[in-house]
Amino acid sequence: MSRFHQRLREDLRDPEFAEAFYDMSVDIALLQVLEQARKLLNVSEKELAERMGVQRTTVTRLFNASHPNPTLDTISDILRALGLQAEIKISPASPEDASIPIKTRFVPV
Repeated sequence: MSRFHQRLREDLRDPEFAEAFYDMSVDIALLQVLEQARKLLNVSEKELAERMGVQRTTVTRLFNASHPNPTLDTISDILRALGLQAEIKISPASPEDASIPIKTRFVPV
């Protein structure tokens, strides 16, 4: 186990830290994979905004915010605008992954 993961495991024993970490890590993970998908699909932020019916600044702010907090509706809007679907799989966490509540990846077809 890396020093980072050892330190993270220690920090996660603090309930306040753990709650903030889990909340933020899920949001960031989802947005990172959506940003990766957007780029691989060659869709600009401007085009994504047009497809979603929002201002480009809204999309830019969402993907560049230091503390993003997208709603499920926003995630759904992005997926629809990119012509994608999300698959959610819930399974037991392995001991080394217990501190990371969500794993994300883009699977191009």
